[in-house]
Amino acid sequence: MSFNSYPIISVNGRDVDSVSVNDRGLVYGDGVFETVLIVRGEIPLWPLHHERLLKGLVLLKVSMAPQRLRQAIDKVLETAKTMVDDILVMKLIVTRGESTRGYQIDPSVTSTLITQLSALVIDAEKHNGVSVHFCQQALMPNTWGGLKTLNQLPYVLAAQERLNTEFDEGLLFSLDGELIEATSRNVFLVKGDEMLSPIIDKCGVAGVMRQTIMDKVAAHIGMPVVEQQLFKEDLLSADEIFLTNSITGIWPVIQCEEKKWSVGPVTRSLQAMCHGIFFS
Repeated sequence: MSFNSYPIISVNGRDVDSVSVNDRGLVYGDGVFETVLIVRGEIPLWPLHHERLLKGLVLLKVSMAPQRLRQAIDKVLETAKTMVDDILVMKLIVTRGESTRGYQIDPSVTSTLITQLSALVIDAEKHNGVSVHFCQQALMPNTWGGLKTLNQLPYVLAAQERLNTEFDEGLLFSLDGELIEATSRNVFLVKGDEMLSPIIDKCGVAGVMRQTIMDKVAAHIGMPVVEQQLFKEDLLSADEIFLTNSITGIWPVIQCEEKKWSVGPVTRSLQAMCHGIFFS
């Protein structure tokens, strides 16, 4: 089977592109999601995506039968293998499902499972450097820190700040001024012989590309990642800065407001190694 246009959407195993107005994901943001890169019909980082997805479901107490999830993933991968494009993006959404009005959870509700398969659109020039700014929007502490829930309003508001500007990304901080992440990416600093990344436990999203660098890639260049509190002054005094995302890869930061950098050797080495993980 072949399709002529994207996105290709499935809701609860049916090829439809709508959900009920009573779905709690729509009404309350009651659910989780993952955005996943598919390369030649395979998901290179699926174990990490799967682990984070399950953690979110457990936290929210949303039931999802493993077989049901597996069938949905297999259907998307089979479709991906019929497409002309070798590299695609799947968005996977799980909501608590439909319910009557009110916050109270009905334990008999069946969760909603949505998959969306799309073409990958990447601006390759950003792999040679991007500019960032400091967002005014702050991240609040929450009980789902590190996970990827459907409650994404702070990122929507932060992303609006760079409308009609020349910045490519925005950096987000906690109310206490701690650097947390970018609006759609995690952030790393290189200072001397150390690679640093913010602690992500009270807010923010712990990305799977970030985890891949920390667990597999950094050690190969002899520079393990140190997670610690970081602030604006740490960022502005860094030798190199880069942003990570499992879809767009590694973006070197070459400008933060008025401060400028060159793309550094550590960033270039990590770009090459992560490209090999995805596309070898």
